[in-house]
Amino acid sequence: MGRKDVNFVIGRLSDFGIENKKYPHWTMVRKAQVEVAEASPQGDWVDTDDLNDGKNKSGEEIKNDPHYSVEGYKILGERFAQKAIALIEQ
Repeated sequence: MGRKDVNFVIGRLSDFGIENKKYPHWTMVRKAQVEVAEASPQGDWVDTDDLNDGKNKSGEEIKNDPHYSVEGYKILGERFAQKAIALIEQ
């Protein structure tokens, strides 16, 4: 885009696929997400490693799931908002 006035916040992939051989590039993508966010003064990222345990929308218990828990999605939204506000205020 070439614009210097657009902020962005990346939600880094969770720790779900780190040890999973079915997803060999999971760790590489996580690293790239952080590098892109940290390379730009308009960028930041949020950690999601603690958001994929708990209960899903069906009420089933999940542990290290590829998707976040119901509470995890709420927390993710709060984290995005906090980082976005911080970028606006800088």
